[in-house]
Amino acid sequence: MKRLLSLIALIGVTLLSTAQIDQDDPFKKMDEQYKARMDKMNQDYAARMQRMQEEYDARLKKMNQAFKKYLKKGFEEVEQTEEKVKPVEVPKPIKQPVYKPDKNIEVKPVDKLDPIKEPERVDIPEKHDPVEIELPEPVKPELVIADAAAFSISPIFMVPDDAKAYTKSLTIDFFGSPAELVVDKRMSALTIKTVKPTSFAAYWDDFTGTYYQVYLESLLTYAEDKNLNDWGIYQLIDLTSKQLHTTANGRTMWTWAMLNQAGYQAKIGYSGSAVHLLLPFMQEVYEKPFYNIDGTNFYLMSGQKSVKNIMTYAADFGGATKKVDLHLPFALNFTDESNSITRKTTLPNESQPLVLNMDKTVMAFLDSYPPTVNTVYLNAAMSASVKEALYEHIQPRIEGKSETQAVTYLLNYLHNSFEYKTDRDQFNREKMFFPDEIFYYPYSDCEDRTVLFTRLVNELLGLDAIAITYFSHMAAAVSFSTSIEGYSFLVDGRRYTITDPTYINAPIGSVMPDYEGYTPMAIKINNDSRLNNIWQTIARSLEKGNEGHMFIADRTVAENGKMMVTGWFTGDITIGRSRYTAFGGTRDLWFATFGQDGTLEWFTPVNCSNNGFTQAFNAGREGNIYALINYNGSVSMNNRRLAQSQQTAHLVLGLSSRAQPILNETIDFEVPEGKKLAFYGKYKADGTKIDLLSFPTDKVNFEPKITIDSKNEVVVRGVVGEIEGLTKEVPIILSSADFSAEAQIESYMKAYEQQRMNRHMVALFSTLKLLSQNGGRISGITVRNLMNKHNPDFYKENPDVYKSLLSMQFVINDGGVVKVETYKGRSVPLFSMKIKNNSNLQIIKPDEDSYQIKFLNGVEVGKAIVWYNLNSITLASDGEMVFDYDTDHTRRAVNIDEVIN
Repeated sequence: MKRLLSLIALIGVTLLSTAQIDQDDPFKKMDEQYKARMDKMNQDYAARMQRMQEEYDARLKKMNQAFKKYLKKGFEEVEQTEEKVKPVEVPKPIKQPVYKPDKNIEVKPVDKLDPIKEPERVDIPEKHDPVEIELPEPVKPELVIADAAAFSISPIFMVPDDAKAYTKSLTIDFFGSPAELVVDKRMSALTIKTVKPTSFAAYWDDFTGTYYQVYLESLLTYAEDKNLNDWGIYQLIDLTSKQLHTTANGRTMWTWAMLNQAGYQAKIGYSGSAVHLLLPFMQEVYEKPFYNIDGTNFYLMSGQKSVKNIMTYAADFGGATKKVDLHLPFALNFTDESNSITRKTTLPNESQPLVLNMDKTVMAFLDSYPPTVNTVYLNAAMSASVKEALYEHIQPRIEGKSETQAVTYLLNYLHNSFEYKTDRDQFNREKMFFPDEIFYYPYSDCEDRTVLFTRLVNELLGLDAIAITYFSHMAAAVSFSTSIEGYSFLVDGRRYTITDPTYINAPIGSVMPDYEGYTPMAIKINNDSRLNNIWQTIARSLEKGNEGHMFIADRTVAENGKMMVTGWFTGDITIGRSRYTAFGGTRDLWFATFGQDGTLEWFTPVNCSNNGFTQAFNAGREGNIYALINYNGSVSMNNRRLAQSQQTAHLVLGLSSRAQPILNETIDFEVPEGKKLAFYGKYKADGTKIDLLSFPTDKVNFEPKITIDSKNEVVVRGVVGEIEGLTKEVPIILSSADFSAEAQIESYMKAYEQQRMNRHMVALFSTLKLLSQNGGRISGITVRNLMNKHNPDFYKENPDVYKSLLSMQFVINDGGVVKVETYKGRSVPLFSMKIKNNSNLQIIKPDEDSYQIKFLNGVEVGKAIVWYNLNSITLASDGEMVFDYDTDHTRRAVNIDEVIN
């Protein structure tokens, strides 16, 4: 009876429970709770956005008002300093010298630049008695290290919501190419009636009352698309002023105001009734008069020598922190075939010349440059069309040659394929060439040939090369892996042998007779070869014995010449005599510093209880390291906890030159699904916080970056919510037994098809969405099944692509890093790419109509002969794909319909 009652009671309880579930579904409750939490997050986010907008507007208004007030009383008279002429003590040789071997003279290796123990002499196989050459006592060289910066940090600006009512489109003729920009139409009416400080202040007030932000947005979009540097941005603003204003003073005032709002320390000065623009440069500029204001040279952009004294001011606008950097580290991205011009060059022992396509806009832009220091030209990027055509032809001709044979081939090319003429004879002025220009103009001199030769030696042979200058001559020197006969010397502990690209038919190690016995100056170049240079030596030393566990993410060179490297590791690794283990099987970070000879100085791991990733990285002037780290959980170093957060957060980390923490600040803004948030922090070199601001990214042109400004202050910017799994968490569902990747991708495809997306992009966008928003693994079989189902003829029309996709066995999103494993560890060709096993990438979604795949390592692009590291691919819904590759960020656009049938 008791058992029966118990059974009845159990059934009653069960029925009651069932009734309660039907009446109050717990899953429904969970959905409601989730919706309520998301609604609250969205409300909090909207309130924060409004608060941030108000704070930013108030700050900018205060800054503009303070500058307006200062302009009224800040002008004082300063005296003009005459322009400097690029130092050339005596004229260059009028005729190109020809090497005449003297069999009675034996040349031995001589250290002319640094006193070291003399190496063993390599005797030339001649039967004559050697004759010693008298040389001065060895001296330490004057060493110039090029500071080849990338883009300066972009200004922070937000376009107001009601700006569209005031905007109009402009087409600017940028040296022969159209630049489509947008401007507030009220700007054409801005005027200055009288030339005096109160009028300047009134003009600033009128200018800041317009929506200047819309022009800045279009300006920076164009500049980033074309890889323009600071000089390009200045030229674009100056050309725009000429279209908006008819008077010289009106153009100068508009250019000055816009440059300041773009973040540049531009000034105006006046003399009589004329207003003049003054610009500071990071490098020395020649042939322009200047005024020294508080220790900084401000150059008179009109170049007028008659303006001896001028009235100007000392303090900078609060938002202006940058000087104009003339370095050109990225390849200019002008590829309009209708704007190209052909030039020819002949390789050694070739009868048919090589035809090079050159862009007229690029050549006109380079010609606009003011004369400046040699390092700007020696570090400048080549145009993609010139570089790729030239390298594709030279590479097979030096394949298999020894270092000396290959360098001799390149010397032969420079000696005999270019007509010689001094700058004075060709241009009636000094003009040093950028790498492209030696092909464009009919004649070249010693400096121009050194620029091209050092680039070819470094990028094609992987050998470190420097420039050396005498009082009227420039040549090159190469660091070979073995001792080479001839004149040589030490620079930073490395031996370099002279290689003169102007001394016709002179072998390696030969010095022009006019310069024997003189001590040259050595100019280090920011060599960044893909092959055997110092970076590759460092990479091999780190990866040796740690294959598959050690990954290099980023690198840089400090001003003191030290080399800084960062990355992540998994499992166990060994560095030197020390062994390190990643915390709890996660991905831990590491930082390391190497000397100029590639010797490890220190290596330190940063432990993450969950996965971490260094999203931005740079070196301070004193050898400090600064990093922006994404993490969740806790971050520790040397058993000391640096940061902790239960949600995905950012850590701004600074390490001293001795690997001690000097800065650690957690930024743990939370954003709702589909939203992003940009932040901007500024710190002193010792870690003291100066400022921390945040902005909605739909109104800010932003990307993660760390910049060290002219005051040695550290500027850190980043984006919260940009990368799924990195800047916010993702669920791990792909590996669950009841989840169908095919079904999920198909559901995404149906939604994209309704948006009339390019048919090939539909599948690609759907797969990227699945990979970015979910952890776990996906097999190549899934891709095959979807292709067979939705495009059964694909494998017939694109057999190579089909086979390659199947060869990529698994892809995994692990803390924002997607790992590609290939079949049997073999490299996989796909389109023009070569994908290595264990390649790593990130998936970024800038907006609703595009994806960006950022390749962290292991992926190259090119042809069978020359390959370049692939940086990223940006995919648009209309089928456009933009490949960004090589260290100079060459860009190439192609439509997916052109590569897939």
